[in-house]
Amino acid sequence: MAPRPLVLIISAVALIGSCRQATRLDDVQKMAYGVKPAVVRISAYATAEFRYPGSAIAAAASQMSSGRAAVTPRNIPDGEGVIDTGAGGSGSGFVIHPSGFILTSGHVVAATRDRANLERDLRRNGAIAALVKHFSVEELRAIHRAGDLETPITVVASAGRLVKVNVFNTVELSNGVVMPFSVRSYSPDLSERGSDLALLKVERANLPVLRLGDSDGVRVGDSIWSIGYPAVASSSDDVIGGWLSRDSDLEPTFNPGTITAIKRNVANVPVLQSNVAIYRGNSGGPAVDRSGEVIGISTWGHTEAEIKFLVPINVAREILAKAGVPANVDGDFSRSYRAALEAAAEGRWTASRASLEAASSYFPKSPDVIRFRHDIDRAVKALPIWTLHPVATGAVAATALAVVFGLFAGTRRSRIPKDVLTANTVETVVAPDREATPPVSPQMLGKFTILNGTRAGERLGLGGSGIRIGREQAICEIVLDNPKVSRLHAEVVSIDGKVLLIDRNSSNGTFVNDQKIEKRYLKDGDIIYFGGRNAVAVAFHA
Repeated sequence: MAPRPLVLIISAVALIGSCRQATRLDDVQKMAYGVKPAVVRISAYATAEFRYPGSAIAAAASQMSSGRAAVTPRNIPDGEGVIDTGAGGSGSGFVIHPSGFILTSGHVVAATRDRANLERDLRRNGAIAALVKHFSVEELRAIHRAGDLETPITVVASAGRLVKVNVFNTVELSNGVVMPFSVRSYSPDLSERGSDLALLKVERANLPVLRLGDSDGVRVGDSIWSIGYPAVASSSDDVIGGWLSRDSDLEPTFNPGTITAIKRNVANVPVLQSNVAIYRGNSGGPAVDRSGEVIGISTWGHTEAEIKFLVPINVAREILAKAGVPANVDGDFSRSYRAALEAAAEGRWTASRASLEAASSYFPKSPDVIRFRHDIDRAVKALPIWTLHPVATGAVAATALAVVFGLFAGTRRSRIPKDVLTANTVETVVAPDREATPPVSPQMLGKFTILNGTRAGERLGLGGSGIRIGREQAICEIVLDNPKVSRLHAEVVSIDGKVLLIDRNSSNGTFVNDQKIEKRYLKDGDIIYFGGRNAVAVAFHA
C-alpha cells in the first residue's frame, strides 16, 4: 500500500496535468464578429398604382403587329386598367459614427433623389407590367429580341398615370430596427464621373461603428473581405427566398477575396479592382482588411466576369471631412464590444462576458452579438473550476497542501483505503466493431466529450481507426440523435499516428473550430460541430 500523502500528491499532479490552455477566439472570427453589427441594409424605392386606358393596349398591339404576325392582346379593359408598379431598390452600407452617420454608394440612393426620374421609372415599369398582363411572354420576348419593344412600352407609359405614389428611404440596422434616413452628402456613380458615394444620417445614438483604414497602403495581393446584403440571399428573392426565414435577412454575407489591381477612373479618382464577390445588393457595403478596418466600398461588379471594383476609403474620407464628421470615433457600444472581443481573443472568457453584457444593453437583438454570447457561454462552461474561481481554488489548494504535509509528517506509515485503490472512472470506449472495451486499449486514438444536449459531459473513447459517426445506428459506431446530423455524417481514421476527421458528404456539414471541413487532422482541444452550431458539439482530447 502507498502512503496516504502520496495519494494526495498524485491527485494534485493529476489535477494540474489535466489543465489545458483555454480556447481563444481566432483572428478571422474576431474580425467577422467585430465588423458585421455595423453593416446595414439601405432601401431607396417607390411604389404606386399605374392606371392605363384600354386604348393604349390596343395601340401597343397595333404597333407590335407592324411588319410581323398579328399580336393579339387579351382582356383589354373597357376603361382603365390598374397594376402595381415600383422603382428603385436596395443596397448595403455601414455606420462610421456612433451618432448615426452611414456611408454607402451614391447609386444605392440615387433612385429617389430625382422625382421626375423616379416617376418616369414608375411609369416605365408599370407599362412593362401591363404588357406582360395583356400579352404572352413568348411574344414579348420575340419582339424584345428584335429590338422593337421600346416603342410599345413608351406608348403605354405615356398614356398612363400614377396614383398613390409612396417613397421609401430607410435604413435597416443589423438588429432589425428600421428608420428613415436623410442624405447629407452625395456624389453620382462612376459612369457620371462621380465618386459614387453618399453620406446618410439616421437619428440614433451608440450605434456599432467600423474603423476606417488607409487605402493608400493597399497593395495588389492583399486579402480583403466584403460584407453586405445581396438580394439573392434575401427572403424576398424570387428564386431562393421562399425557403429563407425573415430573421435570416439580418445576416449579412461575408465574402473573402484579394486586391487584383489598383486603377483610376476617367475622372482620375483611384479605384481598387478585386475578385471579391459583389452581387446586386452588395453595393455600398464595406471591404475590410485582416484587422477589420475598411479599405474600400463596393461599387460595381461585372455580371459575367470575376472583376469587381471598390471605391478606396481615402476618397470617402474627403467627403467626411467636408461634412465635418470625424472618423474612428467609438461609442459606448463599440468600446464595450471591442473589449469583449479582445478578451475572447486572449482566452479571458469571463472578462469577455462582462464586457459583452455592457455592450448588449446599447444594441440589443443583433444576431452576431447573440451568437458571440453563445460562444462565450460555451467557452466559460468548458473552463476548469480554478479559472472560474481562482481565489476559492487557491484556498482549497493551500489547505490541501497543508493537509499533505501534516499527514506526511505525522502519519508516514498510514495506508490508502482499499476502495480508493480500486475506484475507476467509467468511460464508454467505441471501437470500429462497435464493441465497448475498457479504456486501456493501446489503439486509443483519443476521446470525444459531448458538450451540449442531454448527453452533455459524456465521454467517448475512440478505440481504433474507422469509427463512423452519424444518426443511423445500424451503420455508425457513434450515434448522434439530431435531425441536423446525417445518417452517415463523418468518420475518424488514424493515419501515420495522427487522427483524421473526414466529412462523409453530410447535408449540414462538419465544422472544426467554426471552419467547415472536408477532412482535418484533429488537435487536442479542437471543438467539432456535427451539423452546425445548433446541432451536436464535441471536444477532442488527444
